[in-house]
Amino acid sequence: MALSKKYKNFNSIVQKVISKSSTQRKKILDLIERQDITYFKRAEEFSSNFFRYIKKEKITLSYAVDAYLKLCFDMFESQKFFFKYKKYPLSKEKDAYKKVYNNIKTMKSYMIGVAISQFLWSTHYAMFSFFIKNINLKKNLVKNYLEIGPGHGLFFLEALKSLNKAKNFDIVDISKTSIKITKTLINFLYKKESKINYYLKNISSFKPKIKYDFITFGEVLEHVNNPKALLKKINAILSNNGYVYISTCVDCPSIDHVYHFKSIGEIEKMFKQTGFKIIKRQILPVENKNMKFIIKNKITINYCALLKKNN
Repeated sequence: MALSKKYKNFNSIVQKVISKSSTQRKKILDLIERQDITYFKRAEEFSSNFFRYIKKEKITLSYAVDAYLKLCFDMFESQKFFFKYKKYPLSKEKDAYKKVYNNIKTMKSYMIGVAISQFLWSTHYAMFSFFIKNINLKKNLVKNYLEIGPGHGLFFLEALKSLNKAKNFDIVDISKTSIKITKTLINFLYKKESKINYYLKNISSFKPKIKYDFITFGEVLEHVNNPKALLKKINAILSNNGYVYISTCVDCPSIDHVYHFKSIGEIEKMFKQTGFKIIKRQILPVENKNMKFIIKNKITINYCALLKKNN
């Protein structure tokens, strides 16, 4: 398989992945065959920037692809544990912090792997695309932007590119490695002057003096023991007409997931209980099966939504 020469950087990543893993070959081929020109343009832009980033950080493509494959392997092992013991491998935030977020080597590999998955996992790309579309629709309404747990920094980079009227950008994360990756990525790829503040702390102890017009909260809810308290905190620091992009998942064991959402209904009930209403949503099973089969067999469902306060 070879992509058009226009997408040489993305093709280099794809070829490296499938040369190292035959199990990834069919999945990636199936994904690519279903995509439109926008996907390939975004994938190539990401890949071009990714190569510049890893070169600057003296990271080899082989290491990066191994990080992605380790992510896939860890997900598979977590699923095996889940199906055997009917629970996630971890159940406490402090254990996830010790094992992943505060472990520089593990976190670095994890974030690089997740960055690549943004274009090699159909559900991850769908959530990324949903975010880009909706933040662009709100770009003229946002003065203060907050992102919680930026991870690899790709969503934050898109926010910076889109929100040209925003005056303040805040980042909150408990992982030094995550903040370092995001800061390095932004300093390297985004040259326009913007007021960006990075806070190394738990969002529960974050006390801003402003309200935010847009809060990005991607794949964080399943990482905490009390997601309802966290949603209440988000509601409290959101402006009355502000928006929240949120993503999470159902039946999705991973090396750092501690809260097990058992249904989409459970997630959306929690939104309502914490003062939110859903404007838009996407329900994204990781396998192309009917929903009855997905639910019965506890196959992972990714989920993302745009929320507002239920004033």
